[in-house]
Amino acid sequence: MAAFLEVDSELKRTLGFLPDDESLDPQSSARMVSILKAAELYVQNAIGKNDKFYQSDEIKPLYKLACFAITANWFNHPSSAPSSTTAMSLIGQMRGSFDLYESEEQQNGSTSESRSTEPGN
Repeated sequence: MAAFLEVDSELKRTLGFLPDDESLDPQSSARMVSILKAAELYVQNAIGKNDKFYQSDEIKPLYKLACFAITANWFNHPSSAPSSTTAMSLIGQMRGSFDLYESEEQQNGSTSESRSTEPGN
């Protein structure tokens, strides 16, 4: 499994920091990187192993949001870090899409006859 996301200004704002915030020390920056990688592994282990799936246009926004939700929760509450309900809901949505994606890949990668993998369909 691979980590695809990076600590960017969006994640920093999610965690309550401005992109060039002077109060963001090197330790906190390093913690963000570690926690984001852990969140990615958590999401990937909860759903399944297929790097192309997480980078697909339909899934990447959900994947990023789930990882950011978990990262924010773990960053802000390190000693009592249950997963967020937002992340769990997104993981549930992605599990269904993953099953569909895997079955399509097994059928020679044909997606022309498949139903949509977008949320809500």
